[in-house]
Amino acid sequence: MIALAQAWRAGLTRRTQRTIVAREATTIRSEPEPPEHHELTARELIRMAQSARAATEARG
Repeated sequence: MIALAQAWRAGLTRRTQRTIVAREATTIRSEPEPPEHHELTARELIRMAQSARAATEARG
């Protein structure tokens, strides 16, 4: 009986370890990668256009 309980616990431990490893692998894959470039917002684009226009008007 004791050997049976030990074998059951060992199997349970292995299953738990496999579950933990699978969960860790899933969380690693699901983490978003850092963006390679900054996506500009509409407000940033408007500011860039305004500053470019102001720079060309100052020259001309």
